[in-house]
Amino acid sequence: MDTRTWAAPLRGAGHKIFGRSLRENGIAIDLSQMTAVTIDPVARTAQIQAGATAGDLIEAAEKHGLATATGTISSVGMTGLTLGGGYGPLNGAYGLVADNLLSAQVVIADGQLVTANTQEHADLLWGLRGGGGNFGVVVSLEYRLHPLTTVLSGLLLYPLDQARAVLQHLNEFIATAPDELTVQSGFIQTPDGVTVLFLSPTYCGLLEAGEQAIAPLRTFGTLLVDQVQPVTYNDLIHSSDALTPSGRHYYIQTRSLSGFQTKAIEALIEQGLPFSSPFSMIAIHNFHGAASRVGVSETAFALRQDHLMVELTAAWEPQSPDDEQRHIQWAQNISRSLSPYAFKGGYINLLDEKEQERVPLAFGSNYERLLDLKRKYDPDDVFHSTIGHLALQHNN
Repeated sequence: MDTRTWAAPLRGAGHKIFGRSLRENGIAIDLSQMTAVTIDPVARTAQIQAGATAGDLIEAAEKHGLATATGTISSVGMTGLTLGGGYGPLNGAYGLVADNLLSAQVVIADGQLVTANTQEHADLLWGLRGGGGNFGVVVSLEYRLHPLTTVLSGLLLYPLDQARAVLQHLNEFIATAPDELTVQSGFIQTPDGVTVLFLSPTYCGLLEAGEQAIAPLRTFGTLLVDQVQPVTYNDLIHSSDALTPSGRHYYIQTRSLSGFQTKAIEALIEQGLPFSSPFSMIAIHNFHGAASRVGVSETAFALRQDHLMVELTAAWEPQSPDDEQRHIQWAQNISRSLSPYAFKGGYINLLDEKEQERVPLAFGSNYERLLDLKRKYDPDDVFHSTIGHLALQHNN
């Protein structure tokens, strides 16, 4: 068979909004029913199948007083999250989700089932840690677990007219925040239609120390709501599920910033507000600590300096094609406004397929090594994702 005539997109937990699990003239490999999770409490590891979600993993690990880095929503598929890097509320203490990947079983293009770990196929393990799903069918993954059940977390809401001052204070605060404290921020609309600035700190150390670490955040302005309290990590990653219900339409753009520069703050507020829909939001992820101390060449994920990953999510109830374009335009406008203050690449898990030119920039010095890895494990470009199409173009 000439494998260049077809492509094999892969579907894990089915969380991704861009439809990469389906492709015209392609064969979709659906792994979403493979959700088993096995915990080894002595070795502090978790083995999951390819369709398992963050919720599946954390619920199983919690029974043993353990957890690992995940995203912020329970329905996110761990496989796709890992292959792109994986931002979340534990990045400061435990690194990216990809940094906690110990091994993976992969069916490569020639049909072989290979194990990628530090002893065998170590180059493939390197690529799976943030390089995108381009090398084969990942059927299972093994993660490092950490002793953790309860964190100190919750929402702090500030009025919109204080957003500039609060974000400037936050910019100084996160520069020296301890590893145990990761602070997500952004803008949401409350149920009564008021747009507010939110800070969402998560502290994963001793609770008393966490109260002291979080205390300054409460002084940045006049708080409207303070929901910070001890909560299980399992409950934390389920707490945001209501923000992204199935059936709603979504469109995402992303930019990564070195910090809350004054002009970047202005771009967020002037272009992002008001929202095009009450369901839209701006979420800003805090990358620091353990995640920043991993060397650029140690994993495929290349942006290892402290930064903010901005997630611009347009969300709306389906009505008409014209209405859809209005919401998409909203996200694109903010992205363009942030571009002069952002790194040239972006978080590959959130890049639109029309933004392929940003992919090499996202991987930087790791890009050529990823192309070599693609040629080694999938020379006929059977598997398409982040860099698969570019690799084929490169060869042609």
